[in-house]
Amino acid sequence: MFRRWITLCCLVLTLLSAAAAQLTRPERTNDEETSRYEDVIAFLDSLPPNPSVLKFGWLGYSPAGRRLPMAVYGDVPDIRPETVRRSGKLVVYVQGNIHAGEVEGKEAMLELLRELARGGHAEWRRRLIVIIVPIFNADGNENISLFNRPYQYGPVAGMGQRANGQGLDLNRDHTKLESPEVRAFVSLLDRYDPHIVVDLHTTNGSFHGYHITYSHALHPALDGPLDAFQRTSFFPAVHKRMTARKWRVHRYGDYLERTPAGKPGYFYWAHEPRYNSNYVGLRNRIAVLSEAYSYVTFRTRIDATKALVEAVLDEANANSRAIRAAVAAADERAVQLPTTDSLAVRGEIVESSPAESLLLAPVREVRNPYSGQTMYLMKEESLRTVVTAEFYGTRALRSAAVPEGYLIPDSLRAVADLLRDHGIRIDTVQQRRTVTAGRFLITADRLSEREFQKHRMRTVEGRYETVTLDVPAGTLFVPLDQPLSRLAMQLLEPESEDGVVAWNVMDRYRGNGSVYSIVTIIPKR
Repeated sequence: MFRRWITLCCLVLTLLSAAAAQLTRPERTNDEETSRYEDVIAFLDSLPPNPSVLKFGWLGYSPAGRRLPMAVYGDVPDIRPETVRRSGKLVVYVQGNIHAGEVEGKEAMLELLRELARGGHAEWRRRLIVIIVPIFNADGNENISLFNRPYQYGPVAGMGQRANGQGLDLNRDHTKLESPEVRAFVSLLDRYDPHIVVDLHTTNGSFHGYHITYSHALHPALDGPLDAFQRTSFFPAVHKRMTARKWRVHRYGDYLERTPAGKPGYFYWAHEPRYNSNYVGLRNRIAVLSEAYSYVTFRTRIDATKALVEAVLDEANANSRAIRAAVAAADERAVQLPTTDSLAVRGEIVESSPAESLLLAPVREVRNPYSGQTMYLMKEESLRTVVTAEFYGTRALRSAAVPEGYLIPDSLRAVADLLRDHGIRIDTVQQRRTVTAGRFLITADRLSEREFQKHRMRTVEGRYETVTLDVPAGTLFVPLDQPLSRLAMQLLEPESEDGVVAWNVMDRYRGNGSVYSIVTIIPKR
């Protein structure tokens, strides 16, 4: 009898220990703390095994050598990229913690993975494969401080930092690819080719009255029909699903008494390809930027983030055929890009609506019990509606004629390596040929006075002249009859705001400073 009692006690303790292991660190600490890297690994290891639908692997490594865990949910026998792509299902990629002080996505995705391991959301398996990377910036996550992200309402025991282990903002690295994390992400895009990419954040200074906000890709060079599909079909459907669950949700931005246009309005400022969502859009895929509101409770932010991801996945599952068709059609149009006259390479955000209803709320000051610092908390009882202009459109500030492709001297190895890292196809000229080409003459050349992401960004201006060139065998050729043609133009055009000139890749190949080393082949239209 005594032995049975001991055995029963051991069984109970084992079950209690397993149950405790399947709680996230916020759940174990009354939402005072956020998960450390080892917590995330231990939590994933503790999930009940369900290898038929939930499998685990690694996205890549952080600068400090931490492996970035990746979960794959769906009815596939293994998680090899070719297996996932051959499945014919809609692939959705979700990542948390790109800014490691914005920890809600990490915690929300751990909770969602627990539900998936226990059999929840089984309906998604019919049409979806979901790839989840809960802790994208693992090194920044470990730099916990009570003084990171001032004014955010918790977690009161501290959170990580924005930058990665190199001191880089990973959400500014998507064209220059200087971090191992973003390089791993872009490699995943090439290998798994997700149709939808979801990037989870928390606001950083915006004031409004919503639990959570979102954005789609923004850039004047996006594929027009795909941009229209996301603006008029996909995101309104996700928005409707959120409001049905009683979440206050809106597009991401900040209400300003004076916008760059000189008038009050709700403004969103980021259109450059360096940002995750815009980069994904220029690859002809649907991007979802999620921004939980800093000035609601930590638990509310976790729950709202999880709800938005679920709404995206519910909509993706319900309309997978239409989404796959929209993405495939965008790829087909990208292959035909050389039939287009011009494409934007510099842009700006402009007014999209002169009268938009917007929820605003004041905040109250609350002291952090551990640091004594001031935090802000939304005054839910003081919500009010204003009607104001909304700035969510884009327009070109500078455009370039679309060539047949670009000729790159084989000595420009750094340029070729960067293009290949993005998955852009590069051919090699097999025998000498004569072509009608566009050669860019630089008339103005400026370096920024201030450093940005460890660079002094370069801006050039000039004009193309038409020349006849003898092209030697071995010259590299980037054709624009490929799906990533829009991205290729953003990288290679000299006046691009986010290309190889802007990020100083071409600085080592200055040569004759008045002539750009990369030339275009002028298409016969």
